[in-house]
Amino acid sequence: MVAAEKETGLTMKFLYILVSDENDIYYEQTLVSVVSLRRHNPNAFISLIVDDRTAENLTGFRASIKDLIGEYKIISFEKGLSNKVRSRHLKTNMRNLIEGDFLYIDGDTVIVEPLNISFGNDCDIAAVSDLHARENDKYRTKHKQFNKNIDRLNFSLSLNDLYFNSGVIYAKDSEKSKAFFDLWHKRYLYCAENAIYTDQLSFNESNHQLGFPIKEMSGEWNCQVREAYNHLYRAKIIYSFLCNAKIIHFFGSGIDGKKEPHPLMKNDFFEKLKKEQGIGEDSLKVIYNAKNGFYGGPQKWVPNVRFPLFFIYRQFPRIYSTILFVKKKLHCSI
Repeated sequence: MVAAEKETGLTMKFLYILVSDENDIYYEQTLVSVVSLRRHNPNAFISLIVDDRTAENLTGFRASIKDLIGEYKIISFEKGLSNKVRSRHLKTNMRNLIEGDFLYIDGDTVIVEPLNISFGNDCDIAAVSDLHARENDKYRTKHKQFNKNIDRLNFSLSLNDLYFNSGVIYAKDSEKSKAFFDLWHKRYLYCAENAIYTDQLSFNESNHQLGFPIKEMSGEWNCQVREAYNHLYRAKIIYSFLCNAKIIHFFGSGIDGKKEPHPLMKNDFFEKLKKEQGIGEDSLKVIYNAKNGFYGGPQKWVPNVRFPLFFIYRQFPRIYSTILFVKKKLHCSI
C-alpha cells in the first residue's frame, strides 16, 4: 500500500463534484458526506465543483453546502448536455479544474474517521480496488455486459489487471497525474459516444494504456459496503475494512424490493432532509454515528470474526431477524 497514515495535519484538498436539481437526492447525499467530513476533519480544506445549471438551483437550503467549503467553482456546459454526462465530464477532467493535490470523494459516502494520509513521492494517482476484488475476480470474468463493453470499445484492459473503483481518488498536482486525467477524459468521451456513460471503464483503460500509474490504497479508504450485502462471499474481507473504515461508500440510494440495512442506504433519509429543508438533530446523530448504524451490526468492531452474520440481512431479512431474536433470548453473541 503506497498510502500511509500520519498524525500531522491535513495537507491536501478534499474535492467533491455536484450535478443536481430539485428532483434528485444528489445534493442531499453530497451535503451529508461534507457534513461528516467536517465533523471528523474540522480543519479540512474542501473544494466543490458544480456545473452552471446546478449553480443556479443552489438557493435556500440547497445553498447551505457553500458554508462548509473553502473553494467553489462553476463550470459551464452546452444546455443540451444531460446531468449524467455533465457529472462525468467534470469528474474525468477535475485534475485540470483544481490546483493542488486532492482526494476526490463521491457524494454517496460518509466519513467516519479523521482522514490523515500521506503518499510517497512516486505516487501520482491512487485508488481502492473495485468491489474489493483482486485480479481475475469471478464476478467480473462472468459479467457478460462488462466483457461485452470491453470488446465493443476495443479496449486493451485485461481481467488480469487490478480493476479500480473511481469513488475515492487521490490525485497529485503533477504532470503524470494531468496526463492520466487527459487520457481518462478522452477515453470517457469515446465511451459516451458509444452510449456507455459509466466512468470506471475509461478510468481503468487509461491505467492500462499508461502502464499502470494508479497505486492501490487500502480498502478502508473506500469501503464499498453494499457489495458485502450483495455478494456474501466478499463479506469477510469487506468487514475487515469496515472495522477500520475511514470512508464508507454506500453506492447510491436504495433499491426497491430490498431491505436496506442502514439509514444512509435508504432514499427516505435524504428525502426527509429535502422535505425539512435542513438536517435535524436525529439526522445528525445518524451521520455522526454512521459506522454504528448497520442493522444488527456489532457493538465492537473486531476484525477476526469467522463470519459477520449481519451482512445476510439484506438478502435474508426474515432469517436474520429470527437470529437476532434468538440471540437476545439466549443472551449470546453472534
